[in-house]
Amino acid sequence: MIHFFLESLQTNWTYTLAALKPWLPLLVVATLVEIFRPGRKLKAKSTIANFIYAPIALTLGATILGPTIAWANTKLPHDIIHLRTFSESVWGSVLVWVTYLILFDFFYYWLHRAQHQIPFMWRFHMVHHTDENVSASSVGRHHWLEDGFRFFFITAPLIILMGGASQIPMVATGFIIFNGVLMHWNTSFRFGPFEKLIITPAYHRIHHSIEEKHFDKNFGVFTQTWDKVFKTRHLPTQEEYPTTGVSHMSEEKTLALLLPWPVVLQKSEDVVSKNNSCA
Repeated sequence: MIHFFLESLQTNWTYTLAALKPWLPLLVVATLVEIFRPGRKLKAKSTIANFIYAPIALTLGATILGPTIAWANTKLPHDIIHLRTFSESVWGSVLVWVTYLILFDFFYYWLHRAQHQIPFMWRFHMVHHTDENVSASSVGRHHWLEDGFRFFFITAPLIILMGGASQIPMVATGFIIFNGVLMHWNTSFRFGPFEKLIITPAYHRIHHSIEEKHFDKNFGVFTQTWDKVFKTRHLPTQEEYPTTGVSHMSEEKTLALLLPWPVVLQKSEDVVSKNNSCA
């Protein structure tokens, strides 16, 4: 059993590195911009830790959760509204995958809110929020057990409605990854009128803020639509670029965050509010 696990671990490690390789130039360029044009000074220690953490977490998720998720994929009904029938033409395919991204945006919004409001889910999601130096490298700083939550809230509904992402075009995959890097980008750049439409670095940084007025705001992943509809939107001012993290938790000992029940150091023994612990 142990031998099989180690073999799977090695196989998935190789696969993970190969899958990440095409996106490494994007992360390198984004990080270089963060060095020379930062929103806040980049912390080398935190950035390096994130680059190390991400492939390890992805490998653990694929090895431990992968088989169960693959099995569950085979048991769910697929494409019950038959949207895939429209993908035979070019414009039909565009319509299908735009619909896929819209639904992904909606399901992610509710997953993200649940991660902040349900203490058990927050325990894993806080791994992402303990990063005191939110930057492009933060895109991969997620606990590997979150893959299970994402499957339940996002992947499974998309499989049932649309057949999932088994044939998702490269452009849609690229958009999702690029968007993840963009929203965490630690840069002073602003994006004009798009600051009120999409999830820009300044907009998402509000979500990671340690300031109480920013708690439970800006849950969106692609657009600000659902934040606006469900009144969780906070548009940052031109000067608003807050400190990030969870005020009573330290980001030190990053690899301890990989444990099945992630461990973080307490900065102090002060009692903090529930909202603060789930910022």
